[in-house]
Amino acid sequence: MNEKVRPAPVVTICGVAGYNRGDDAIALAMVEGLRARLPALDARVAMLTLGAIPAAPGVTPFLAARGKPAGLLALVRAIAAADLVILGGGSIIQDKFGGGRVKGILGYAWLVARLARLFRRPLVTAPIGVDTVATDHARHVAGELLASACAIFVRDARSLANARAITAGTRAPAPELVCDPAFVLAGAPPAPDGPVILSPAFEDEYDDLVIDIFARTAAEAVERLGRDVVVVSMDSRDDARVARIVAAVPAAQRARVDASYPATLDAALTVLRGGSALIAMRLHAMILSYGTAPIACLSRTTKTDAFMEDYRVPGTTMERDTPAATAALLVAAVADWPQRAEHAAILATRRAALDRFFDTALGLLRDRGARG
Repeated sequence: MNEKVRPAPVVTICGVAGYNRGDDAIALAMVEGLRARLPALDARVAMLTLGAIPAAPGVTPFLAARGKPAGLLALVRAIAAADLVILGGGSIIQDKFGGGRVKGILGYAWLVARLARLFRRPLVTAPIGVDTVATDHARHVAGELLASACAIFVRDARSLANARAITAGTRAPAPELVCDPAFVLAGAPPAPDGPVILSPAFEDEYDDLVIDIFARTAAEAVERLGRDVVVVSMDSRDDARVARIVAAVPAAQRARVDASYPATLDAALTVLRGGSALIAMRLHAMILSYGTAPIACLSRTTKTDAFMEDYRVPGTTMERDTPAATAALLVAAVADWPQRAEHAAILATRRAALDRFFDTALGLLRDRGARG
């Protein structure tokens, strides 16, 4: 008698792939980490824009545009079909774009958690960022959705403190500190002869300042380090402003400065892994380059402040000094790499911690499989 073949377990990953290349990296790193441990896995990956996640054997992307009936239906079906729902990663707990059960990333996360509960599907958070939320209502909504998780993982020490504050007095499991899932993709071999990579980030009020600092940084890197420079756009909405950086580089250095506009994660990884050094505002540019090249951070957010602190990355903040002094400091910070051994040790330790997330996910899948 032939034994009945069990279908592959289904994991539905509900993050924000498609928002930028960093969010794509989180989703695909989780797929890679899970399938390394369980090759017979059916991963269904939410994305915000078509094409952000390529379809592949065992990987089914779906457009989770919850503002449209078809997108909402796709999200419902993917969660209903799941043996495990993973919420995140990225800064899922925040109220920058809305702090209730409907609007913004918090509203999306609350909906995913509520659907998982409705269909009685186990839910864990990916190692997420947890910001300080501004209102009591947002804290209540965040606590409500986290209380429905079987396990809560966060990516940095500040997120751990914020998650503990939000879940205090609730039935939520104790948050656990691991690291961002994108570290699965970090640690590529160094490229000591490659260009210096610059990875800016933009918010309208700081655009002119960012462009000024990075144009000066590009010129300084050409002059001081004798390297070509590539300014990479990790978000398609930044493309025009990246072009403005290159145009603002003085003519004497501009011939050695180029721009890159990767439309996919693979293209972005090719650029980042080909660099001899990285100067960045983008968190995931730094994560994906960690252990491969010296890094300097120009920070404008709590998540990049936390990254510098947790991962021993030198850098400065946006308005601490003049643009010229800031550029000089950033280039000096990547002129050599005294933290190389320390970064390798940190990367190994954090990846070992990340195993707890994957082990928990697989344990929940096995428990559900055992129950039939």
